[in-house]
Amino acid sequence: MNLIPPIKALNKAYLRVKPSRQDIEKFKHNLKLLLEQINEAESEEFHKNIISQFLQ
Repeated sequence: MNLIPPIKALNKAYLRVKPSRQDIEKFKHNLKLLLEQINEAESEEFHKNIISQFLQ
């Protein structure tokens, strides 16, 4: 496995974007909600919908 550091994996345009503290906190909150909804007994389609909602 060849590991690439995030700074090399990201497009240079994304490195210029500085998210605000509020955006980071909102992302963390929504990520916690996403992780709470994971159910290993559910189908891939179920999880795909959850992730789609998260990314919106």
